Amino acid sequence: MLTQLQDTGRTGMGHQGLTQGGPMDLHAYCWANYLLGNRMGCSQLEIMGGQTKLLAHQAVTLALTGADLRARVNSQPVDGWQTIHLNKGDTLSFQFPKKGLRAYLAIPGGFAAPAVFGSVATVVRDGVGGLGTAGGRSCLIGIGDFLESTSHQLFRPEINCTVPARYVPDYGLEIRLNLIESYQARAFSEDSRKSLFETSFTLSSNSDRMGYRLDGAAIIPPFSGVISEGIALGAVQIPENGQPIILMRDHQTLGGYPKFGCVAQLDLNRLAQAVPGTTIRFQPISLQAAGKKLTSFYSFFNL
Repeated sequence: MLTQLQDTGRTGMGHQGLTQGGPMDLHAYCWANYLLGNRMGCSQLEIMGGQTKLLAHQAVTLALTGADLRARVNSQPVDGWQTIHLNKGDTLSFQFPKKGLRAYLAIPGGFAAPAVFGSVATVVRDGVGGLGTAGGRSCLIGIGDFLESTSHQLFRPEINCTVPARYVPDYGLEIRLNLIESYQARAFSEDSRKSLFETSFTLSSNSDRMGYRLDGAAIIPPFSGVISEGIALGAVQIPENGQPIILMRDHQTLGGYPKFGCVAQLDLNRLAQAVPGTTIRFQPISLQAAGKKLTSFYSFFNL
């Protein structure tokens, strides 16, 4: 259970050792801002695992997307992937997940918070983001925290929008990840390549916003390590035990394990909603094909 503020993250800060951070499920995040007509950089709550309760101190219009965390308004179930209107004194609560892992909650204008290196994105490992860490406070949202908006017009009764069904993912399915092979992929044996693409893996419970670990057939790395080098979102590292690690939003900026390639960015959104034990398979995709899909996504949401 984890509730934190996220925007699109800190770009161009890797040389200072800061990861980008940002929403684990960019697809759900973007739709929440889209429903309200927000800028895509407006900050939202990323609610992982449910068990969160919020009180409206004034009437407010919300957008809720992402995982089905059994949301309730004043104990009455409400659906996600749509706008919701709360009156002053209403409560919005979340239970244990039904499907998926992370829900996204947006308000008009986004939540107000002090920007660090141009972003309010919470990165616990770096101790930055969220409402700030002054006075010994964690950057995570905790009991008693008061959240404000950057907008003075929080209640927008004229906005009643729902995400079209074709854009709402089914978080209960097996995941197939498109993998762009890197230059280091050529160093792996053909048997290792077959193991990666022809067998299935399961998502380990030893996973977090930094990296998702997979259990399955051992992929024999071609060497024990490489000189640490800059590493990208979605990189698939193969450590000495042969169990792949997929780097997620809070990944480190340098890595020293051999890399088979990168998971296409759009597929990371679905992966971010997977629970431990989910079956995962890889399939190859060209850089050009993956780039075309990503460009289309960015263009639609004006990122």
